[in-house]
Amino acid sequence: MPDLSFDQLCELFAYTPKGRPLDNDEVAALLRIHPGTMSQYRLRGDGPRYFSPPGTRRVWYAERDVLAWLASGAKRSTSEQAAA
Repeated sequence: MPDLSFDQLCELFAYTPKGRPLDNDEVAALLRIHPGTMSQYRLRGDGPRYFSPPGTRRVWYAERDVLAWLASGAKRSTSEQAAA
């Protein structure tokens, strides 16, 4: 999938931007997965890019990174590999 602008990603997923970083629970709710699954994605390096300020245990995600990661899994058939 070609690089889409943030506005195009929002339109693709019918997402209304919050205009701020999202925490783990918000991203899990957006993706409709358990918050623990997000932790597993971070552990394996499979999920969207995240930020963790030094000296904290907080995790934040940029909205664009989450939507771009979601779009990176676009396929046209079950036999097709996800877009790189």
